Amino acid sequence: MMGESHMTKTNEAALEFAKRFLSGNILRDDIQASNPQEQDFLRIGNALEAASKKPNAMEFDVLLSHAADALSRNERMPEWLAKFAADVLLGKRKRPTKRGPQEFGNWERDYKMWRATQEVAKAFGLQHYSNNELSKQITAAELVSRAEGCSLDVVVTAYKKCARKWG
Repeated sequence: MMGESHMTKTNEAALEFAKRFLSGNILRDDIQASNPQEQDFLRIGNALEAASKKPNAMEFDVLLSHAADALSRNERMPEWLAKFAADVLLGKRKRPTKRGPQEFGNWERDYKMWRATQEVAKAFGLQHYSNNELSKQITAAELVSRAEGCSLDVVVTAYKKCARKWG
């Protein structure tokens, strides 16, 4: 793990870059950057509206994320999403729980860390991660773990899991 004394100006810039990147709504931005067509938005909206009636844990998290994003940007949201958000805020709805590990547990967090690791590595010419514990070289995953305030193992595991799914 890198110590404070090992932080160079480049690494400090990379850490700030990671913090800025992680503070955005990465999933929404990636969907918009993929240039979806109007029918894609309609299909996604219809799927979310249907899910809002009885969401599983993953759907609940996605709905909550969309509602929070719209609220924070003072944007109008569809009536069904506003009702969902109001019900959550009033305590009428709770996040569904399921015994055992969630099928898609932490997928959004993992996606965010995977994308941040990719972007930091690309922007600063760093390795994504290192399997060598004795390596003194700073990796993108190390900087993302610092920016996110979590362990390096969490970031590397998330990175590997997403890399298997999405390349």
